[in-house]
Amino acid sequence: MKRLLMIIFMNTTEAYLTKEMCAYPYYLGKDYGWSCTYAYFTNEKPLKNALFERYCALQYLGKADNYTKQEKIAAEYLKDHARDIDVLCFFHYGGASYSLARLAKKINPKIKVYIKLDMSEDGFSHFYDGTFLRKVHLLPEYWKSRAVDLFTVENRSFYKILEEMRLFRKRIKYLPNAVSLFGAESVDHTCPKRKENIVLTVGRLGDPVKNNELLIEAMRKVDREIFDDWKVFLVGPAEAHFVEYVKRICEADVWMANHVVLFGEVRDRTKLYELYAKAKIMCVTSRSESFCIALMEAMFFGAYPIITDFGRIIQDFIPRSWTKHSPRGHNGIVVPQEDVDELVVALEKAAADEKLPCLCQEVERFARDNFSYDVWTKKLDGYLTDLVAK
Repeated sequence: MKRLLMIIFMNTTEAYLTKEMCAYPYYLGKDYGWSCTYAYFTNEKPLKNALFERYCALQYLGKADNYTKQEKIAAEYLKDHARDIDVLCFFHYGGASYSLARLAKKINPKIKVYIKLDMSEDGFSHFYDGTFLRKVHLLPEYWKSRAVDLFTVENRSFYKILEEMRLFRKRIKYLPNAVSLFGAESVDHTCPKRKENIVLTVGRLGDPVKNNELLIEAMRKVDREIFDDWKVFLVGPAEAHFVEYVKRICEADVWMANHVVLFGEVRDRTKLYELYAKAKIMCVTSRSESFCIALMEAMFFGAYPIITDFGRIIQDFIPRSWTKHSPRGHNGIVVPQEDVDELVVALEKAAADEKLPCLCQEVERFARDNFSYDVWTKKLDGYLTDLVAK
């Protein structure tokens, strides 16, 4: 049996059990017979989940309030356990991951080290900006990362560039995030034959990066005849200033009060997936995103995406070419940042389109072909099995 240890330095909460850092070890254990351990830090109570622990052990390492202390604790853990591991995994590149990789190989020369980059636009610019100076700055990275056998990156655009760089050549693969059905097995995972007239947005409401105000302002300007029988569901934990902002608008505008719903946070994955499955449109107005899990989940359940141009990752979701003058791609519509009028046009076009139910089904098929753990855990199992065999 192949043995894998994932060490995470973030503050792990119950919600992480459905995220990629937990999902990949879970599905490797469940579907491919790996013996997996997820070692984590948290400022909350240590995690306990009998279903998850059937296929992936949970190892509490300590509090997540001191990064330097975390690295020392992880080093001590590796000194005791590195000889019993075939593959050691980390999230994110950097000092701790690199130094612990070197330590693990000193203890167990046969161990293989894998880093999932979980890379944002800022992270990508650390490695590439097209300049010679950046190449010079990267020279120490070769030495620091010499103990790493495999990197994966979630963005196809990033992958195409990084795989040609000497730093990553022959040791990087494409591996996107996917939709975890862990804890939501009771959901009907097929797109309902009759969806509801719902525009959905999911995330940290009021966070400046999410720019949720853009959707609210667009809804104030849409053709109200088109949207007379529609609702806008705002789902997620909301900043106090955003709640007040929405209340002020709804108090001054009865139509908005009847059409905009502050849904609050939905922690139950079954209920959240049911909302995705009901919605016809998923609207993401972010200024930037590294991957946008909520968008991927919504598409997986057949919600047609209308999104801002928040980064190169959008090409993974809406791959057909699009421009400002022709914003409709194969699987959705992309509008420029901060452009409320373009967002109004996109929302009206989608809501009035008689083919929207068919478009929702196309979106669902695309997402299930491209963002399923069934597909990508099989790929990862192959990557890691090949590493161990070397």
